[in-house]
Amino acid sequence: MDWGTLHLSTSAGTLPPAVWADIVVNRILVVAMLAAALLVLKDYLRLWPLLAGCLVRSRGNIEIEHSLGMARSRNRCGLVGMGMLALLADRYCLYPAAFMNGLAPGVRTAVLLGILAAWLIMRAVMAALLRRGKLDSEDRAAASRALWNYFLAVLPLMLLSVVVFWLFHVVDDTARIILWAELFVVLAFTLFREGQILKGKYFVLQTFLYLCGLELIPLATIIIVAAVL
Repeated sequence: MDWGTLHLSTSAGTLPPAVWADIVVNRILVVAMLAAALLVLKDYLRLWPLLAGCLVRSRGNIEIEHSLGMARSRNRCGLVGMGMLALLADRYCLYPAAFMNGLAPGVRTAVLLGILAAWLIMRAVMAALLRRGKLDSEDRAAASRALWNYFLAVLPLMLLSVVVFWLFHVVDDTARIILWAELFVVLAFTLFREGQILKGKYFVLQTFLYLCGLELIPLATIIIVAAVL
């Protein structure tokens, strides 16, 4: 064995857990994200009953938009959640684009945040098309922002999964598949509930096309970028 060489796992561009955790920038980002989570914890606890309501019925999304205070709490929690997702994406290589491998620690997280921001901007542009539709302001907001509600509802499960990965030394490939599956659950809930909100005002084809434009096209775009670059 060449003791002068650091042998790292090359699977999907990930770093071994000890190596990722030993990087000072990553430690600082984790501490900063924990501090941010504590700042919005009260908001999240107040919001949780409504998030749970979103899981069982589509109108739960409208009820959040009906309360300006709850909507603002959701938005604050969502921003912190996006930061957590960027850290998870860096640690477990949830966005395995080849160009990410050469980036320095910390820079990768910033780039991932930029990719998330670009995706959200694409969604916002598509959601703006609803302004010409038949939905009132609350239904329109509920349809376009339901993703935030389901992401925040599933986020505790993702964080619990990470704790389990750490306690039981789950290999990264398995952890990555589990986290992808949990994100797929977020997408599935979002599409289903958004469809329920929209179908009362639009024909089935119009609802399908809107869901493709709002959710599937932006998501497909960032996936294609990862595959090509």
